[in-house]
Amino acid sequence: MRTPAATLLRTADAVARLGSSPASYAALPKQDLLDALQVISDARRCCDTMTAAIAAELSRRSAPDLGSAGLAQQEGYRTPQAMVEAITGTTKGGAVSIVEVGKMLAETDAVETLKREHPELPAPPTPWQAPIAHAVRDGKVSIAQADAIRAGLGLPTDSVPPEALSEAAIELIEDAITLTAGQLHRRARQLRDDLNDTEVADREKAQLDQQHLKAWKRPDGMVEGKFLYAPEPGAFLLSVLDELTNPRRGGPRFVKEEDRARIDAIVNDARSTERLAADGFLELLRIGADADPGQVFGSRRPAVRVIVTKETLESGDGHGSIQDTGEAVSIGTIRREICSTGTVAVVLDDDGQCVNVGREQRLFTARQRIGLAVRDGGCMWPGCDRPPSWCEAHHINQWKRDHGKTDIADGVLLCKHHHLLLHNNGWDITRTGGKYLLFPPRSISPNREPRHLGTKSRTVQDWNARRHRLRDLHPAPPPEPARLGD
Repeated sequence: MRTPAATLLRTADAVARLGSSPASYAALPKQDLLDALQVISDARRCCDTMTAAIAAELSRRSAPDLGSAGLAQQEGYRTPQAMVEAITGTTKGGAVSIVEVGKMLAETDAVETLKREHPELPAPPTPWQAPIAHAVRDGKVSIAQADAIRAGLGLPTDSVPPEALSEAAIELIEDAITLTAGQLHRRARQLRDDLNDTEVADREKAQLDQQHLKAWKRPDGMVEGKFLYAPEPGAFLLSVLDELTNPRRGGPRFVKEEDRARIDAIVNDARSTERLAADGFLELLRIGADADPGQVFGSRRPAVRVIVTKETLESGDGHGSIQDTGEAVSIGTIRREICSTGTVAVVLDDDGQCVNVGREQRLFTARQRIGLAVRDGGCMWPGCDRPPSWCEAHHINQWKRDHGKTDIADGVLLCKHHHLLLHNNGWDITRTGGKYLLFPPRSISPNREPRHLGTKSRTVQDWNARRHRLRDLHPAPPPEPARLGD
């Protein structure tokens, strides 16, 4: 088995041959430049793994019960994390991740070494984080990704046993190749929510208890403040911000004609985006609850959109999610939202497609946009995390060039950046049934090898998984054998 030290020696030698100045890389062909970045990343991961192991030992020698005799305090640091932060030059959060992942590595190694070298002795169970520790040692995940998985999944409880967390960790490690640390943390939290619906409601209550808004007058007369909101009311706040400043904050460029004047006024306004938001909120406070949405927000009123399956809503078992953030919300919260805003039914067929409306108009309707948001869950481009409200509906078969239909099945959500990239750089998207493939230009992939576009919608992912489970439990009966004479 190749150790991190052996890998480090191999990668360090390769890095040393790359050169040490920007001029060394200026003449490199594209693939050589990408290979250089990869080998440096491999070397860095090896160093990070060894740093985490050292940090774990520093933490052990700085245990709180040692007091001033602990290593960190002997060296003048309050905690081992502060010591790692100062020595490595990383951020405070980065130092915490290094120490926590190091502890995970050390705990896993200690148990596995005891079992291997002394099989006759009773040994504690293998830690549930063992798959994460192995992935760090093998270079499959970075320290930041490993800590995101660990922190997102949380600790075992009576209702969420260690074995379930280990299985979830293995699933996340497989996804790590295409997800950032932040995306992994969000996905880990979603998996944890799926393991125990009760925790969703408990966490909602705890987050609501933490909500606050403070304002005070500074010596210069300016009024300053700070706030903190739980995910569901916070999503409403962000919805208001989007509508007050869109398209300044990256929203869709294609708008209804009745909103054109308002959008143009925002784009051409000399005030900064932050000033627009501040002035907009002040206006909301002035006009209060009697505000006419058409005066302030145009034709679309800010709202929190929650997604839940019909079965979950009727049974009361399970939970839903906030459309733009993917945050889990309890059935109680969903029913309250339905009381206030009503429902829009979205029907999916066996391919996961929504109902379409043909080619009556150039732009997708508001109802179709809801269907696209439910089905795609945000920008469909691999690795992109832009929510549905930041996305534009792309016609797979272009409206003018291909006489494409404005059907949900022939549309996908793309953020502005990736929509422009697709049109301007030779990318293509095709559909077969409910499956979408992204084809890069030949300058990137000479054979134009396709990349799968998967839904980012948590609700649709859960719906597909439930259908597969039911299919496994109740497989279709085999066909009867043909009889002679048939």
